[in-house]
Amino acid sequence: MDPELHKKLRKRLLMFYFAAAMNLVMAMWVLSAGGQVASGTRTVIVFVFLAFAALNWYMARKLKKQWDAYLRQQQAPANE
Repeated sequence: MDPELHKKLRKRLLMFYFAAAMNLVMAMWVLSAGGQVASGTRTVIVFVFLAFAALNWYMARKLKKQWDAYLRQQQAPANE
């Protein structure tokens, strides 16, 4: 296992999770402090933030699964 590759992947995973968390915070902020924005507009903005949060979470999970598959593939020849 390449430690440099592992470090880069970990940084990218943390970036995706951080972005998902920030999108959730922004969605909650828009809900709580929407101000004078129309209700329909506020709902659309919240859904956009939630969609990006879900996308970031999905991408992080996908990268983690690909990394796990890569590690299993690398370990398979050593076991045979």
